[in-house]
Amino acid sequence: MAKSMGKTATAEELAELNTFLEQFPESKKMYQVTMALKGNEKQPDAIKQKDISTKLEELWYKIKSADENSDTFNGTNKVKSLFKWQWAAAILVLGIAGGLLYTWKLRQADQAAKLVMHEVRVPYGTTRKLIMPDGTKIILNAGSILTYPETFAKNTRDVNLTGEGFFEVTHNAKRPFLVHTHKLTVKVLGTVFNVKAYNNDRNIETTLLKGKVQVELENNPEKDIVLLPNEKLLVANSQLQTHAQAVGIKEAKIEYQVITLPPVKADEIKETAWLDNRILFTNELFEDVAKQIERKYNVQIVFENQALEAEQISGLLDKESLQDALRIIEVTTPFNYRMDGNTVYLSKKEKQN
Repeated sequence: MAKSMGKTATAEELAELNTFLEQFPESKKMYQVTMALKGNEKQPDAIKQKDISTKLEELWYKIKSADENSDTFNGTNKVKSLFKWQWAAAILVLGIAGGLLYTWKLRQADQAAKLVMHEVRVPYGTTRKLIMPDGTKIILNAGSILTYPETFAKNTRDVNLTGEGFFEVTHNAKRPFLVHTHKLTVKVLGTVFNVKAYNNDRNIETTLLKGKVQVELENNPEKDIVLLPNEKLLVANSQLQTHAQAVGIKEAKIEYQVITLPPVKADEIKETAWLDNRILFTNELFEDVAKQIERKYNVQIVFENQALEAEQISGLLDKESLQDALRIIEVTTPFNYRMDGNTVYLSKKEKQN
């Protein structure tokens, strides 16, 4: 604005000034008033910074002297003083306009930051630790995708998850933390919980370890489900129901179910065993366990026999190699396997007479 009045502004600066004035009508009025006070006096095309500083110092000194010598105010001094106060008003307006411009730029930068989205993809065979802008800690399991903004909104903290994540949310009663999946949204203020929402899993799971969470189902937003510590919510994944029926697995058509976790030690909770790179399963379908094996060992498992998928198995896989893990399962569930690169083919072992 100062450069505009001094005739030193570039075309780009004038365009930026016009944009600013159009968005802030009050600043435009102040600018017009300042120009009117300043008049159409001719100014040189360029003024050295030193000369500007000197003139400002002289101006403030004269204004101060005018106040001190107000008793000797005559007609001539009135005209000069009016000119001085015009400049003082112009400087004040420029200061206010500069502050508004600075605030506007900060607001624009904040809005731009909210539009910048980060996407984190975790490949099979590994996990990933993250810290959100608010200090929330997240651990992502293999095969997971998390998206979140550069800066959270004023009222909520939203992230989108496909896969599995363990959350330690920083408490903020005024800004709830929302985890969005393709089937549900988990709303928390500050707590510790695990969300498992893989697209190819049979169920979407939310396990609460500490605090309190509220879950909203995508197809039933009016139904709010509140979980307490050591409770787990199972929501049927409709994307997989057709496949389950195709392989002959009969399941009850239950939209969701809340389960209380058994009283076990913290390191024996199967829902969070993956944090220690372990797989803990009890009477689970071989097909479901195979998906966990794929993520842990970075392989693809192909069942050559559909009946084998429906076998129920139990066990614990910790630091074993892939071959040793398959041998552990083979003890209770006989099958044959062969490997071709990163693909493991499983077939049912025929009983020998």
